[in-house]
Amino acid sequence: MIGNSLKTAYRFLKKHKLITCINVMSLAIGITATLVIFLMIQYDYSFDKHVPNREQVYRIVSNGEFKNAGVYVPLVRTMQSELPNLEAVAPIYRSHVQKLKISSATDKFQVFPKEQQIVFTNSQYFDIFPYKWLAGNAQTLNTAGNIVLTKKALEKFYGKESPSDVIGRTVIYADSIPLQVAGVIENPQHNSDFNFDSFIAESTIPQNNNLKDMYSWDAWNSISDTHQVLIKTKTQPNSPLLERNIANLLKKYKYKEGEKISDKLELQALADVHFDPRFNYDATHPGTLRNLILLAFFLLALGAVNFINLSTAQSIERAKEVGIRKTLGSSKATLIKQFLLETFLITLSATLLAVLLLPLFLHVFEGFIPKNLNLDRLDKTVIVFFLFGQLILVSLLAGFYPAWVLTGYAPVLALKNQLGKNTNLSRSSWLRKALTIFQFVMAQAFLICVLIVVRQINYVTHKDMGFQKDAIVNIYIPGSFQNSAKGVILKNELKKLTDIKAISFGNIAPAMNGWMTTAITYDQSPDKESLTFDGRSGDENYLDVYKIPLLAGRNVRLRDSTSEMLINRKGLELLHIKNPQDAIGKTFENGQNIIVGVMEDFDLASARQGVKPVLYTGSKTGYVLHIALDQKHPENWKSAIDKITLCYKSVFPDDELDLRFLDEVIQNFYTQEKQLSKLLSWAVGLSVFIAGLGLFGLAIFTANQRTKEIGIRKALGASVLQITFLLLKNLLALVAIACLIAFPIAYYFMHHWLNDFVYRTDLNPWIFGMSALSLIAFASFVLSTKSIMAARANPVDSLRDE
Repeated sequence: MIGNSLKTAYRFLKKHKLITCINVMSLAIGITATLVIFLMIQYDYSFDKHVPNREQVYRIVSNGEFKNAGVYVPLVRTMQSELPNLEAVAPIYRSHVQKLKISSATDKFQVFPKEQQIVFTNSQYFDIFPYKWLAGNAQTLNTAGNIVLTKKALEKFYGKESPSDVIGRTVIYADSIPLQVAGVIENPQHNSDFNFDSFIAESTIPQNNNLKDMYSWDAWNSISDTHQVLIKTKTQPNSPLLERNIANLLKKYKYKEGEKISDKLELQALADVHFDPRFNYDATHPGTLRNLILLAFFLLALGAVNFINLSTAQSIERAKEVGIRKTLGSSKATLIKQFLLETFLITLSATLLAVLLLPLFLHVFEGFIPKNLNLDRLDKTVIVFFLFGQLILVSLLAGFYPAWVLTGYAPVLALKNQLGKNTNLSRSSWLRKALTIFQFVMAQAFLICVLIVVRQINYVTHKDMGFQKDAIVNIYIPGSFQNSAKGVILKNELKKLTDIKAISFGNIAPAMNGWMTTAITYDQSPDKESLTFDGRSGDENYLDVYKIPLLAGRNVRLRDSTSEMLINRKGLELLHIKNPQDAIGKTFENGQNIIVGVMEDFDLASARQGVKPVLYTGSKTGYVLHIALDQKHPENWKSAIDKITLCYKSVFPDDELDLRFLDEVIQNFYTQEKQLSKLLSWAVGLSVFIAGLGLFGLAIFTANQRTKEIGIRKALGASVLQITFLLLKNLLALVAIACLIAFPIAYYFMHHWLNDFVYRTDLNPWIFGMSALSLIAFASFVLSTKSIMAARANPVDSLRDE
């Protein structure tokens, strides 16, 4: 019985090759999309699942006006000594220096300048994240000067040497700090937001003054998200109580009697770290996953809609088949099984094709797929079950309604060609129209969205940020503040180059992807209030490089006794000052810092964020050189960079030049938006392709059903254009209706998306009109390919058609 049904199904699908190919292609696209999204979901929800008792593990974050995953470094030490209910307090201080020198068997050192996964921590890190130790043990990280390597780092540094043989070897950190290899661990076997390759003992920091400055070892007024801490409680914690205890430590050590506490430190569950973009720049936003799931669902639904449309359109051709089968004794249930089997074969073919299309779709979703997504770490059994479950579900959802329609014909009406009296046929006709409208609503909505996203990206990347960003080069000094003196030497060498218009030495550029905040006590506040600013520092040439205008006062001068500061217009609000001139002479930290000028506002990050209060502090130290090239003559930039490189190598012969054009850095602020634009562009292409396939199939059946009518009209003198319009008008009307329905849907979602930006473009009506005309033109082209052929057919052949 099953064999006979398979033969019948195969013969039918083989006979209608074109329609079968359309159905397989459209379903395969949707199935591939759902498979990619499933792999991403499986990957993202696997993060830190391996951590024992992870519900007791938290990261401490700053959830005040400035969202930051960092903490005050001295707070970590006070927590270790004064909070007894903690099982582990693991500092995670990411290295500001990426350079390691590894001793070889010949006592020579090999330089590794770009080691990004270095972290300072203690043995309690491994109480939270269990690792297999190949040599040494976790306690070695409680001794200053020790470093622990992963097997991956061991193989990179020492080749095929065994873990036990490298114990005691010397590693030079930041050019001058000797470390001893004290342990080797197995490579991470699980996905985590806290995977590192090299672990340096935290107690190494206080033994070196440069490291103490670099990691703000004693500073209660500086938070950086490179200085994080994880805690593990002994029991299920009372989070509000623990947060109050942490606030009490701040009150005890940071604030003076009666001073208002402005910090807001909170506990963030380990399970939330991977999904919270407020404190994790690489976070997977739950909303992004939701949107990707919806996109995959819509693409799969479009494929299923195509199948339903084309299957019900075939109903007239299969009516006699159904009538004969019923007359010969086939029950409705038997016929439904037969048609569902045909659907199953099509869906199975689409699933096999989807597996082949997977590499292409991994490229399509490239911007959204994590770089570390490793199929080897995913459960293959779960993937197989997902594909099988989807195969069954799609077969039932896509096949049941067409099967019900096809088996609903009365045998007498079918054999007498009186199907116009069949109510199922009428209902399926209206359903086809509704589903066709649904397909083009999705296509039109995606098209509008991609146009608006591209328009917004173009707007934010070309807007005035309040400072010069073109022809600006930033050079990062290796070793950060530790090599600040060499940075000054390099600056003085570069000042001699005529290709350089201006040069400054300090910390970061005006805009960055992140926060660098500082808390500072305002002397003129009645209660000595601690205010939080976004901080920048450097020499007196910073404003010249970036063309930032002064509203009042003068530029900073570098002094030894006091620090002169500039404040921006937005910062005046924190001081409750309206007139910029009135801010001149105001002091902080008991007169140690004084405001000497007020700058105009400038943007600190992407267009999603508004202007923030900024303090610029005059400083002789830094780790970034800010260089202004000749903006009018970009043809000279290559020559200038070659000269800069020669100067750099004369000061830092063992280090690679880390040079970045500021405008390219700012472009990277919008990586997420560009990825969204790419994804929507693919969504437009795929949805229009699927809808076009369905529309082409419907055009075939429309022309076939009206063959005699076309012949009669041509015999009576109708032109090809008139007949083509006759065949097009009904289907094009559906596309036009779909466009009108899509307008408010696209407007709603794009208006909501644009609200995330402080600076945003407007929703211009021409975008909606242009997209609608584009889609109608595409639909006209698809329909015309078949309709014109039908209209030009010989009427003699049409009238002979039975």
